[in-house]
Amino acid sequence: MNISRLVLGFFAIGIAATFYITAMGYPAKAANMPLIYSVVVALLGAAMVGQEVFSIRRHRQMSADGAATSTHDALSEEATVNGQARRCKPWKAMLTFLLAATYLYSISILGYLIATVGFMVVALAMIGHVSWRFAAIGIVLLITVVCAVFIGFLGLPVPLLPPQFSS
Repeated sequence: MNISRLVLGFFAIGIAATFYITAMGYPAKAANMPLIYSVVVALLGAAMVGQEVFSIRRHRQMSADGAATSTHDALSEEATVNGQARRCKPWKAMLTFLLAATYLYSISILGYLIATVGFMVVALAMIGHVSWRFAAIGIVLLITVVCAVFIGFLGLPVPLLPPQFSS
C-alpha cells in the first residue's frame, strides 16, 4: 500500500470539492470550466483511492493464498529498483512544487506565453522521459487549448505578453 498515493487521492478530492463550492458563486459563464475541472480532479482522486484500496485487497488475498512466497524473489528485485527511484522522487516533487509556485508568480511578470513555455521546458527536462519533439508539440497544444478556452470560450482577459509589450 502506498500511503502517499492514498493521502494524495483524498487531498485531491478535498481540493476539488473546495473549488467546486467556490465556483458555484461565479457568474454562470465563468463557472463552467472550474466546475468541469473540479469534477475531473475529484474523479481522478477517487480513482487513486480506489486503486490503492484494490491494491490492498489484492495483496491480502495473495498472501492468504500463499502466492506471495513464489514471487518473493521478483518482488525483492523490484523493491530494490523502486527504492533507488524513490530516493530521487521527494526532491523532484519538491522542486516541481517550487517550480509551479515560481511559474504562477512569473505569469504577471513575463506573461502567460513566456512563463508557460519556460515552465514546461524545465518541468519536462526534469522528468526526462519525453522527447523534445513530443514536448514541443505538447507545449503548443497546451497553450492553444488554454487560450481557446479562456479567451475564446470564456472571454476572459489573459496576459499573454509581459506588461511592457501589451500596452
